[in-house]
Amino acid sequence: MRVGIVGLGVVGLATGVVLAEQGHNIVGVDVDENKVEGLRCGRSPIYEPNLKEMLDANASRIKFTTDYSELSDADLVFITVSTPTVNGRIYLGYVFDAAKRLSDVLRRNDSIVVIKSTVVPGTARKVKEIVKNDVVSNPEFLREGSAILDTKRPDRVVIGSQSKEAGDVVENLWRFTGAPVIRTSWEEAEMIKYAANSFLAIKVSFINEIANLCERLPNCDVNVVAKTIGLDRRIAPYFLNAGLGWGGSCFPKDTQAFVSFARDMGERLRIVEAAIEVNRERVPRVVNMLKSLLTRGKVCVLGVAFKPNTDDTRESKAIELIRALKAEGYEVVAYDPKARTEEAKMVTLDECISSSDAVIIATEWDEFRGLEERLKDKITIDARRVLDPSKMEASKFRAIGLGVQT
Repeated sequence: MRVGIVGLGVVGLATGVVLAEQGHNIVGVDVDENKVEGLRCGRSPIYEPNLKEMLDANASRIKFTTDYSELSDADLVFITVSTPTVNGRIYLGYVFDAAKRLSDVLRRNDSIVVIKSTVVPGTARKVKEIVKNDVVSNPEFLREGSAILDTKRPDRVVIGSQSKEAGDVVENLWRFTGAPVIRTSWEEAEMIKYAANSFLAIKVSFINEIANLCERLPNCDVNVVAKTIGLDRRIAPYFLNAGLGWGGSCFPKDTQAFVSFARDMGERLRIVEAAIEVNRERVPRVVNMLKSLLTRGKVCVLGVAFKPNTDDTRESKAIELIRALKAEGYEVVAYDPKARTEEAKMVTLDECISSSDAVIIATEWDEFRGLEERLKDKITIDARRVLDPSKMEASKFRAIGLGVQT
C-alpha cells in the first residue's frame, strides 16, 4: 500500500521504516524543513538502535517531504505528531492541524486516517468530523531505545474504529507482527493507551517508595525486594526498577494529561496523582544523598538522556538533577554516550570521573556497569542501581533503595 506518515519523530520513523521493510511505499511528512532535508540526505534526526540502518536499507521505498499534497492518493495516513502537555493539559493542536491539512489534500473517499499520537478519549471522533474519511485509533506502545523491535513485535495491536472495513485494513497491515489484535471503540482505544502508561508510571513510583523505606532499614536492598515480588505473575518484574524516577516524552505529559482529563470528566485519579508526586521527590532525594557526603565541589553526572539507548533528553531526570546540583552551588560536568545538553559541560567518561569529587549515575547505560574499580575510592551515588555495592567503599557510597549494610 501507499502509506503516509505525518510527524517524523520516534513513532513516525519507527512505523515508517518497519512498514517499508514489509514492502509498503512510505511518504513521510513533517513541517520541519531541516529534519526533512536531513532525512533525504540519509541523516536520522534521532538516535534509536537500528533506525539508521533500516532507513538506509529501505531508502527506495521511503520519501520525505514537507508537502502534504504528496499524500493525496494514500491508502492510509498515520498521524504521529506530538501531543505535549501545556499547563497540565494535553495540547491537541498538532493533531487537529494535521487532520485539517489532510482534509484539504485527500482525494480518495476510501483513504483511512489512523491516529497513533497519544490522545485523550474523544479525539478520534473530532478528527472524523474534520477529515470526513474513516478514522482508526491505533495507539502505539513503543519504548524509546527499542522502538523498532516494539513496532515489529508488539505485545498487542489495538484497533479502535467505527467502520469494520477500515479496522480490517489496519488489522491486515499489522498482521505480520503476529501480535494479538484487540478491536475496540475509538474511546476504548484512546483510554487503553493512557491507562497503560499511567499504570507503568505507578509501578515505578511504587517501587521508589519502597526504596525510600529500604534506605531506612539495615541490610535491606530494594533490588532484592523488587526481584522477589516480581516473580509473582500477578505483579511481574517489569518497571520495578527503583531509581531517579521517570522522565521522557511520554510518562510526564501523559500522566498529567490523564489527570486533567479525568477532572474535566468529574473524576479524580488519586493513585496517578500520587505517582506524579512521588516522582517529583526523586531528584531532591538524590541531592540530599550527595549533601550527606559532600557539601561543595565538582560533581560528575553520568548520563543525561532520560533513559539508555536514546539521545532524547525531554523531561530527563538527569538534567533536572544537574539543575538542582548547580542551584546548590556544585560545579557539574557530564558524560553521555549519545545525548548532549547545555545544562553542564559535556566531557569524556574518563575526564568526568577523574576531574570530579563525586560521581552520580543518572542514566543506566550499559557502559556504566562494571565501573566499580574506578569509582570505589570516589564519593559515588548510584541513582540507577547499576553498580555492585559489595565492591564499593561503604563510607563513600550511597545507592537508591540500599540500607546501611552491617
